[in-house]
Amino acid sequence: MPEKQQDSCMDERQRARLIEANCGEWESIFVHIGSNRKEVERFPCHLSVTEESGLIEARLTYLQTGKITSSAFRDLPESMHIQAGGHWSLGPQFLTHEFWTTEFCLCGPRERRRAVVRQRRDCLESIVVIVEWRTGHAHPPLLQGGAGSLYLEETRGDVISTFAVMGEGLSLGLGLTISNTLEEQSTTWHWDSASISRRYGSDRQLIRE
Repeated sequence: MPEKQQDSCMDERQRARLIEANCGEWESIFVHIGSNRKEVERFPCHLSVTEESGLIEARLTYLQTGKITSSAFRDLPESMHIQAGGHWSLGPQFLTHEFWTTEFCLCGPRERRRAVVRQRRDCLESIVVIVEWRTGHAHPPLLQGGAGSLYLEETRGDVISTFAVMGEGLSLGLGLTISNTLEEQSTTWHWDSASISRRYGSDRQLIRE
């Protein structure tokens, strides 16, 4: 099979995985954890993800204000990684010396766990943890603590730093791992036994999975 045709088939398979796991109506709570590793704010949202005539569209409603934002694409973004199960990540293709932002999403049948991470190669500035569940299903018990109750428990090593999302002294099964060596920089988002990573080589270019 010609290389171009192989790439096209792979894109179609990835697109099908993305649509199956992510399309639908989602309720969500966004929790912003700042540079002091403590919760800054949280707010509820409703997310609608649709696919029609080849156009994938995400429409996010901020329930406290009524503000609506949307994004859409036909072709998969070049910097988007999609894994089996519909898990995905989106971020820069090339690293600079400045902070950059990456979005990670881990999918379950009725729930998702997303993270919007702002970081440098070996430094976490902030993270937005997004807990989502399909409309019509029960609110997960993850965020029943009061506003301001979440924080990060940080463990730093020579090349690897881990950040566990905690609530009222208990682990929530969510976390981030940042690894930085001369050969590779990687950031991994964890939800229980599931995880998704983005890796960059010594040339600072995104390593394609």
